[in-house]
Amino acid sequence: MKKRIAMAFLLLVVLLVSFGCKKGKNDGESEKLTVGMMSAVDSIPFYLALEREYFEQEKVHVELVLFTNAQHRQTALQTGQVDGAMTDLVALVTHSNTDFKLKGTLSTDGIFPLLINKEATENDRLAIGTMEISVTNYVLEKYLAGKKILEKVYINEIPARLEAILAGQLDGGIFPEPFASVGQLRGLEKLVFPEIPRQSLNIIAFTESAIKNKGSAIKKFSRAYARAISDLQERPELEFDTMAIFIPNYSNEIDSVVTLPIFNDPQLPDTLFIEEIINWTESVTKVAFPVDAESIVDRTFIEGL
Repeated sequence: MKKRIAMAFLLLVVLLVSFGCKKGKNDGESEKLTVGMMSAVDSIPFYLALEREYFEQEKVHVELVLFTNAQHRQTALQTGQVDGAMTDLVALVTHSNTDFKLKGTLSTDGIFPLLINKEATENDRLAIGTMEISVTNYVLEKYLAGKKILEKVYINEIPARLEAILAGQLDGGIFPEPFASVGQLRGLEKLVFPEIPRQSLNIIAFTESAIKNKGSAIKKFSRAYARAISDLQERPELEFDTMAIFIPNYSNEIDSVVTLPIFNDPQLPDTLFIEEIINWTESVTKVAFPVDAESIVDRTFIEGL
C-alpha cells in the first residue's frame, strides 16, 4: 500500500512539473532566434527593433550577428551558428540545387548604386567590378544593358573592388549602401537607378530546420520587424541614428550623401519576379535549377502583419 501511495505521489509530482514547464513557456518564456545581418542599410529595421526591445515584447529573444563578409555568413548558416540570415534571391536559387536549402520569409529593402570614375562617365566601354553569381551582376545588366559596352571584372571583396576603382584599374563598380557612399566621399560619382530592380532582391532566409522547429519565433521576429518599419515610415531620421550605432566604422559624414531606400511593409517578391531571377541565374551559371518559384519562399510568416 505504501509503495502504491509513493508511486502515485511521484506520478503526480512529474505531471505537475511537466505542466508547470509548459505553462512557463506559453506564458512568458521567450523563444530564441539567431539571425545574420550584413553591413548594409537593409539591417536598419532589425537593429531598430532590437534597440526598442520589440523582439522581447513579442516574446522572441533575437541575437543579431553582423557579418562583413558574405562567405563568413554562408559558413555560419551551413554550420548552424545562425538560424537564418540576410541574403538574396540569387543565393536562394543556387542553394535549391544542394542539400542545404534556405527559404525566404521576408524581403528587405537594400540599394545598390553604381560608383564610377568621373572621367569615365562618357566612355562607351566600361570596365565594371561586380560579383559573377550575385544580385550585383543582375542589377549591373539592368542598369547599363544597351547603354554601354560592359567589361565585367569579378572581384568578390567589396573593399578590394573599391580600391581597384580608386587606383584607376576599373571604371566603376556596384556597391551596397552605405558602402557606396564611402566611395562617393572619396571622389567617385554615385549613380542611383530608383526603378531598378522592380522588386526587392534582398531577403531574410531561414534554414529548413529553423522553418520546421522555430516557426512561431520567426513569426514573432517578422511582427517586430513590422513595428520597426512603421516607426521608420513615421520618422525617417531614425535611420541615421541606427546606422551610427550599429554599422561598424560608420561616419556621420556619410549622412549627407547616403541614399536610403523606402522601407516597405513586410512583403515578398511575386512569383513572376522570382521566376525572372531563376532564369537569369540559370543563364549566368549555365546550370538548370528545376525549382518552383514558390518553393524557395514561405509567405505564411508575413500574413496578417
